[in-house]
Amino acid sequence: MYEVTMPKLSDSMEVGRIIAWRVREGDWVREGDILAEVESDKATMELECFKRGVLHKIARPAGSEVPVGEVIALIGAKGEAAGTAVAGRKEADAEPKAADAPVPAPETAERQGQAQPATRPAASPYARRVAAERGVDLAGVKGSGPAGRIVAKDVEAAAKTKDGGTRPSVGEPTPAAPVTATAPAVPAASVTPVAPAASPRAVEPRARVVAEKRGIDTSRIAGTGVGGRVTVADVTASGAPQPGLKPSADEELPVLDVTPDEADITDAPFRLRTQARRVTASKHVIPHFYLTRSIDMTALVAQRERLKSELNATLTHVIMLAVVRALGLHPEANRSYDHGRIIAWKGVNLGLAVDTPEGLTVAVIPHAQKLDLKGIVDAARALVDRARAGKLAVEDRRHPTFTISNLGMFDVEQFEAIINPPSAMTLAVASILPAPVVRGDKVEVGQVMSLTLSCDHRIIDGVAAAKFMKDLKGLLENAGSLAGEG
Repeated sequence: MYEVTMPKLSDSMEVGRIIAWRVREGDWVREGDILAEVESDKATMELECFKRGVLHKIARPAGSEVPVGEVIALIGAKGEAAGTAVAGRKEADAEPKAADAPVPAPETAERQGQAQPATRPAASPYARRVAAERGVDLAGVKGSGPAGRIVAKDVEAAAKTKDGGTRPSVGEPTPAAPVTATAPAVPAASVTPVAPAASPRAVEPRARVVAEKRGIDTSRIAGTGVGGRVTVADVTASGAPQPGLKPSADEELPVLDVTPDEADITDAPFRLRTQARRVTASKHVIPHFYLTRSIDMTALVAQRERLKSELNATLTHVIMLAVVRALGLHPEANRSYDHGRIIAWKGVNLGLAVDTPEGLTVAVIPHAQKLDLKGIVDAARALVDRARAGKLAVEDRRHPTFTISNLGMFDVEQFEAIINPPSAMTLAVASILPAPVVRGDKVEVGQVMSLTLSCDHRIIDGVAAAKFMKDLKGLLENAGSLAGEG
């Protein structure tokens, strides 16, 4: 049985919403068929089918908000039982019984055993979850289940071998130290039972993330999952944050007390709620600082008509190319900080904030350093068209290493953008407006644009940002070096 899971449609996506199913239970589906429409924190996308077969089960109905990686449907052969691996049910965590699984003929099992190293190891959903929590590579685990399938006990055995046999199993209480023969006897009536300390391994990874965001102490929660593990449902049902713990960023403001006579109140749509959490987290976690430079765009503005007629290019495309060239001069600016790691990107994945009918989204041109001006124009136009049609693929949003937000078409003098992770820099592009410009010993009226760079101070310092902006200014004011490309 093939499990269709909620895909990760963007770097920041943790939960997706199923807008509508395009197929029904019992339908025959093929590779490339559209199964459902899924909304992420960035856009609405069509979920393609990657397995031919019969759609036996729709596990989550339209309108459901589902964590990334959770099962939403099951596809199998005609007549095959749907099984129990359904999202949101405890049965999904249970090991399948050997009697319930088909046992292949020896020749088939041998062929499967030969093909397995080149493909994903066959393992139960619970075994995969245990492996993730215990840090076990399934490629090195020998399965003892039907047809060599890896089950949880195989992972536990591998984990104990890896840890020297000292680490308890998931959900397994830590054994008490042995009592020596010389220990004094204690009357039974005087013994006060003490609850064992909660182990971090007794919390599902997703539940741990939710608890951290809400400031909830999971050691105070009684788990209802397999082996007593704390699940997401346990965390959400536990209520308000525990005393002494800092609430998450989006819970710090008090709830407004608004009456129906004062305003119309509706629930915010899924994407707006997700966007609110993302920008709040970015602003709270990332220490922002800003640099602003005025750019004399007079020479480039003079070439605007030529660029449009010859390349169908706008000044925005020229700015994008200038950014890529400046990042080539300053590779230290094309890095990200991530939980104690420095990520030095091997290419410039240029993110562009696009205004779509459903709100703002960031679309990405991968390896933009390989493109000239015409290449930038072609890639950007195709990307914007897909974004506004709601057809962005996962690759169209993956890992923006630098982001541009352009409000130049709205007569904006200057603004500061919130950093879009994993970008360590986000460039705010304002309008080109008439302004006095000093040329030699004369003051003339020029066409001036304000650029403001938002920087992540965890990895970008002021000197690095200033050097980047100086070279970006030089590239834009030397019109021939950019506008003549292509």
